[in-house]
Order: sequence, then structure tokens, then C-alpha cells
Amino acid sequence: MLQNLKGVFVVPLIILNIVFWFIPIFVFAIVRLLLPFTAVRKWTSSILIACGENWITVNGIIHDVTQDTHWHFSGLDSLRRRDWYLVAANHQSWVDIVVLQRALNRRIPFLKFFIKQQLIWIPFLGLAWWAMDMPFMKRYSRSY
Repeated sequence: MLQNLKGVFVVPLIILNIVFWFIPIFVFAIVRLLLPFTAVRKWTSSILIACGENWITVNGIIHDVTQDTHWHFSGLDSLRRRDWYLVAANHQSWVDIVVLQRALNRRIPFLKFFIKQQLIWIPFLGLAWWAMDMPFMKRYSRSY
């Protein structure tokens, strides 16, 4: 019963966090769309990445307050925010992205994931992914 109550409490917090960070992401995405100049693109990118990092941080706080998860990460001390990394997830579960974001947020450059083209239509998230330069990929049949 306690887990169900936590779920009732967590879901609205996560939704509120999405909507809260979507507002500035939406504003700067529109700026980026209407003013497609290199200087504007760089400026909006830095703001959008800061929004994304804060979004991940607040998700982590929500998780810490509502869940009893003990994180054990190793090897993070040698990571540098100014270096570049290729991070590969094997998608053994649906939490891969959440765990990677939790472990690597603000330790390396903002994570960008390859996303199926169809997912751009997910409300809020599709626009946020586009605005934060996530690469969208199309899948083709073998015959194509």
C-alpha cells in the first residue's frame, strides 16, 4: 500500500517537473526556430542544455525524496565536463536512460540520445528533444 501511495505522489511531481522545464524550453525552442542564426543557436543551446541539466537534477531530487534507492557508481572521478564521451546503453531495461542521466549529469557534456523519428510527436518531450539537438533517426526496411 505504501508503494501505491508513493506512486500517487511521484507521478504528479514528475509531470509538474516536465511542465515546469518545458516552459523555458518551449520559449527558447521558438526563438531558435524563428532566428536560425549561428549566434542565436549557440546562445539558445547553452540555455536549453542548462534547462535539461536542471530538469535531470530535479528528477533526481524527486527520486531521492520518494524512493529508497542506493546508488553505487564507480569511475566517475576521472570524467571531465570539457571532454567528449561516447556512452553506449544496452537497453536491458527501461531505466537505462534515467540511470545514465543520474550518473553522468554535470560530470560530462549533456547526454544526447539517438531517438526514433516517430518519438518527436510525444507531447512536450518531442519538442524538448529537438530543441536540445537530440539526433532523430529514421528506420528503413532492408529492401529500401
